[in-house]
Amino acid sequence: MKEKLENIKREALKQIQESDAPEKLNDVRVKYLGKKGELTAVLKGMKDVAAEERPKVGQLVNETRAAIEEVLEQTKAKMDAAVRAEKLKKQRLFSNPESFSYKNIIKTGKDYEKLININLSADNSKAVRAISKYSMFIGISAILTLLLMNNLFKERDNNMWQLTYMSKNGRAYLGLVRIADIFIISLIQHFLLYITVVFTSFILFGGLGDLYNPIQNISEFGQCTLVINKAEYLIADFLLTYLSVVVATSIIYMLMNVFRNRKNVFIGTGAFVIIEYFIYINTESQSIYRLLKYINICNLFRINTIYMEYINVNVFSHVVSLRYVLITAVIILSVMMFMISVLVYVKRYPNTEKGIMAKISDKINVEYQKIFNNYNNLFKEIHKTLLTSKGIWLIAAAIFAAVYFSTTGYVTFNDLQIQNDKLYKEHGGKDYTYIKNYVDSVLEKTDNANKERIEAQKKYDNGEIDFEEYFAAVSNYNSVSNSSVEIAEPMEKLSYLAKLKKETGIDGYIMSDRGYEQIFGKQSTVREIILLMSTQFAVMLIAFASVYIEKKSSMDKLINSSSGGFKYVNKKKLISGELITLLLTLAVNIIEYTNLIRYYKVTYFQAPVQSLTFMGDVKINVSVIGWLLLLIVFKLIISTVTFSVTFIITRMVSKK
Repeated sequence: MKEKLENIKREALKQIQESDAPEKLNDVRVKYLGKKGELTAVLKGMKDVAAEERPKVGQLVNETRAAIEEVLEQTKAKMDAAVRAEKLKKQRLFSNPESFSYKNIIKTGKDYEKLININLSADNSKAVRAISKYSMFIGISAILTLLLMNNLFKERDNNMWQLTYMSKNGRAYLGLVRIADIFIISLIQHFLLYITVVFTSFILFGGLGDLYNPIQNISEFGQCTLVINKAEYLIADFLLTYLSVVVATSIIYMLMNVFRNRKNVFIGTGAFVIIEYFIYINTESQSIYRLLKYINICNLFRINTIYMEYINVNVFSHVVSLRYVLITAVIILSVMMFMISVLVYVKRYPNTEKGIMAKISDKINVEYQKIFNNYNNLFKEIHKTLLTSKGIWLIAAAIFAAVYFSTTGYVTFNDLQIQNDKLYKEHGGKDYTYIKNYVDSVLEKTDNANKERIEAQKKYDNGEIDFEEYFAAVSNYNSVSNSSVEIAEPMEKLSYLAKLKKETGIDGYIMSDRGYEQIFGKQSTVREIILLMSTQFAVMLIAFASVYIEKKSSMDKLINSSSGGFKYVNKKKLISGELITLLLTLAVNIIEYTNLIRYYKVTYFQAPVQSLTFMGDVKINVSVIGWLLLLIVFKLIISTVTFSVTFIITRMVSKK
């Protein structure tokens, strides 16, 4: 049966490639996916398949159908675009050759004409699709770079700024060296993060597929008019996302040079991001100001979507692809920011006199210290870790990553999957008698209709009935047999639950796997790894900062010289750090799981976790909600161990 389905898929894809018009594509759809199509014929033969093999056959049919449908839709999309553009060009509304609308239509037609000769084929594109979704490592890379950039301004803290300024050539050279450092540091970090995402996706999804296949093989890239393969896309995606990191860091680097006080840098950065976000969410795609929406810091975190969307903009009466406008703007902006940074660094005199804002800040700090001194030592250690050591920014970055990854990259399901999920929600759960009876009734109806069809065939061949009676029997069978496609997945689940009960004694629930697969199944692994890495990195930096804050102020010598002081302070630091670590990890996971549960609307939290087909190998008796809690506890343990180990090693190193 598997070989037969492979032959059907191969022949269907061949005919799709040979089609040169939407009408021919429709013929292919009817031939293979229609009521009388090849796949329907396979399902009609389900009665001859052993009961235990039916779920497997149904799954293979669904996979074959999905592969053919995906290539059909992508091929039809590129054909329709060219046809639509040609029709619109002829309409009177767009008859003015000088109008943007007319020029846009002409360009659209020419762009999509490039794709006519592209041959699409079904292959394993899950890994590349997953990579394209997780562009948020752009933000993680930018944040890591900024944290390291902060150390480039140490001379302001140790009053070496004035000495540095005395050498005019030295300032210019140092400014350029620091820019080079930013490029190198961000490149290394971004490369490591990108490789991590690629490697993880490769392992999870069984490879990257055929990298020489067109990028249009992936449904999300149906609007992409670039004639590139998946390998070229990955290279371009890496360079483009790296460019986003550079422009983000260049803006912050410029602010660091403009503002003497780093607190003002954070305030200025926050204000800039808020303004950009306001513009981004309030500017309509059709607005005359839409360039402000596209050339926006918020759009940098999803910059690789320019390969997935087809958008042209009006640039001085010329129709230009948004991707080229955005790339050009990003490059120009980065160069400008770095030029301003070097200029300010060279020309600006160090000012030892405090400004008004600094004086106000000092007064606030004095009053705060009066209140702060009344709290116990544990609170003071927490305060030093969060505020004095800037640990709060690490926590904010980790929480930001959790919010982003749990609110983007959502997977949409097809109509049949949505229909099945509705069936599970309304009639599933612990008592799934209705679904079992429904499946049995469909199979029985299909079997009876098939018998009637065979009997009608015999009678018609013998001249006992006319064609209308024979056709009625065939039509009835085709109508009934279509339901076999709909019950393929429920049949598979019923078979799985029966096997689960027999082998383990667990009374499983019939429920949808899809949402839970995205939350904690195989489909979630890339997201989970990235979030875990970012959380652990934040924890390590918090541990490092909590130790070196005393060394920075030379208080470690005083603490170490006092009897019992060393152990007492370390104990308080360790406790405060672990509390911060636990709260951070808990916040990240609660945000992640809450957002995902809300979007996918998963149900039956009380069901045994083995009810999910991808969790059948779990040996402990635990509910779905219990499994989620175990995952959180496991991550809490990892974070506490990470903090403790980092704290101990850092403490040992600092004593030398």
